[in-house]
Amino acid sequence: MAARRRKGKRVARRLARKAARPTQKAAARRRKPARKQKLARKRKPAARPKPLRARSAKPRKRRARAAQPAAAASRPAAAALRERLAAGVPIEVGVVLHWFPHVSAAVVALSHPIHVGDTIHVRGLSTDFVQQVGSLALDGAPVREGTPPQELGVRLTARARPGDRVYRVSW
Repeated sequence: MAARRRKGKRVARRLARKAARPTQKAAARRRKPARKQKLARKRKPAARPKPLRARSAKPRKRRARAAQPAAAASRPAAAALRERLAAGVPIEVGVVLHWFPHVSAAVVALSHPIHVGDTIHVRGLSTDFVQQVGSLALDGAPVREGTPPQELGVRLTARARPGDRVYRVSW
């Protein structure tokens, strides 16, 4: 009987010690993270100055600038714009901001006006196709034309990527 009591007391003591011991999670929470030692940064050796070159005795000849024709300098900006808008000359209309693959449409930030029926050329790093503008949308509502600084939705026949440039080829 005495042996049984002693065994019971031993078990009780063991359980009491186990209960007094913190769990592993609690112990890990209490432990402070080890301080990171700052690594000594290695400094690069100072750059050596480059030796100066001896100048040659001959002075260098300077090229004369070609004189620009006076007609080009006096030409008004409107005339230059009209030349740029000549038929067949591609004009950058805008830049693709976003592509919606499920509806095959792109959001284009306009820099020049665009109309339904214009022929556009979409060019990028991996994009290059020509198509006619079938539909334009502004905030989901269909429109016939768009002017800068609007961001229009344009239905496209091929995939366009953000950053691709949109050019108007004919109108």
